[in-house]
Amino acid sequence: MVGNVSAGRVKPVANPSLREGKRERLIRMTQAQLAGRTGPVRQIRYRDEVVSPLALERECGTLLYRAQRAIATVVTSQVYERELRGTVQERALRQHEWDIAVALREITELLLDLAASYAGGQAGPMTTAVLVSQNRAISVARDATTARVLALEALAEHVGVAEAARRDWEAAHVAAARNDKFIDLVARTAADQHATTEITGLAEQAAQASQALRETLQLATLAAEALALPESG
Repeated sequence: MVGNVSAGRVKPVANPSLREGKRERLIRMTQAQLAGRTGPVRQIRYRDEVVSPLALERECGTLLYRAQRAIATVVTSQVYERELRGTVQERALRQHEWDIAVALREITELLLDLAASYAGGQAGPMTTAVLVSQNRAISVARDATTARVLALEALAEHVGVAEAARRDWEAAHVAAARNDKFIDLVARTAADQHATTEITGLAEQAAQASQALRETLQLATLAAEALALPESG
């Protein structure tokens, strides 16, 4: 029921409410404890400050890795730096990461409890009914956490599309800036009206790329708004 998780890909998650320096120290300290070890094991120390990858079973570790990968995709993109930072702050994304990590650690601990219950021998009908209900509760909690991870991945996907559209937009404008040179070349050589029209059309393609960028940015903004935290009173 509870499998080991390799902690190599998953990073420790520090409470975003802590000072940045303390968060970095906790992450370094926890990371140093991962070498050569596998989990899941119950985390005893610094529970309110950091979540260790060793405290997560296999599926929970995979979910946290997916959330971390999605957040990294967003915050390292030019689209986020230029257009989305005002919509969803990195602080909000790190709060989602923390909430997901804490929930997954709790799910893992309850799975360990269930595994211990089943290991005690064959359970009677009443005990089995209780354990089945508890297992169902874990599934509900895991599904809710998975939904939050999927929302982060949707944002990352929109950001990736917007990033590609921005590159296309920038390349189109660079190409369009050379239109006059190509038109002059055609005029001096073949005087081909078709080629002249085709080259001139690059400007229209640049405009289309701009529209595509605006549309993909709008989708990314809507996805980001869904993950923004409410302003504290």
